[in-house]
Amino acid sequence: MLVSASDLQTYMDVKFSLKQLDAADFVIEGLQSELEAYLRRPVEVDEITETHVIPSYFQGVPATSFFYDHSLSTTDNGISYIQPSVVLSLRNTPVVSVKSVSIRNLSQVPVFLAESTMKTATITNASQSGTVVTFSAANSFTKGQRVVINGVTPSSYNKSSFEITSVTSTTFSVGEYPAGLPAYVSGGTATATGNDYVVHRYGIELFRGFPNDTVEVVYSGGLDGETIKMFKLFILRAATREMQNMHDDVVGVKDLTTRNVAPLETGFSERELLALRRWRRRRI
Repeated sequence: MLVSASDLQTYMDVKFSLKQLDAADFVIEGLQSELEAYLRRPVEVDEITETHVIPSYFQGVPATSFFYDHSLSTTDNGISYIQPSVVLSLRNTPVVSVKSVSIRNLSQVPVFLAESTMKTATITNASQSGTVVTFSAANSFTKGQRVVINGVTPSSYNKSSFEITSVTSTTFSVGEYPAGLPAYVSGGTATATGNDYVVHRYGIELFRGFPNDTVEVVYSGGLDGETIKMFKLFILRAATREMQNMHDDVVGVKDLTTRNVAPLETGFSERELLALRRWRRRRI
């Protein structure tokens, strides 16, 4: 949550009871959900898994259409053709990073695709389990990319164009090594690349696959609400109104008499929503 009950106590300059703290959590969660429904996107970056089906029309171009691209010709008289790329618009934008993209066809066997971006990392350690070696390195690689390992001592760790089978922000693993490698000593750089898809703020552009293939995308997306101070301020304002109304209602019920207090506006005001429109996701 962008706002905590402690933040609300500081903003209102009050001390909540335990039950009021629980109530404040309900209010804050509801208001953030209301804000996300209005903006049509998360206000905090989170990891999401989405499944899409490649359409049969390729963004308005028949699936059987191909275009001549002279830049791909290998000889003066060579002819090369390219197929239109598929754009998959992800639901929780802006996209911050993509962890993996896998595709299933009629065989239903998932194949991990490789991002079309060259990335490098410095290796600091390596450990082996069977034929899989896990390298320690701060990286932004994606599962499915092919990696080249250079400069490691001992040199038996150096490899050319092997697929990354698993990855975290601090490690990546590749297989097909012979068992029983000597212990890692020092050094090494890794360069990973691919040619299957490109990441955009709105989704991914896919250069592989056929109509009706199923694509699973694991990615981090959403607005970085911590850096947009208006979100936190407006949630605090709305939560203050909600808590004041709740207090008046509770006291009135306990006293078995109305307090004749005009209720404050609940939720976000029209003026507040108007100020937040610039971050609203628009459907075109």
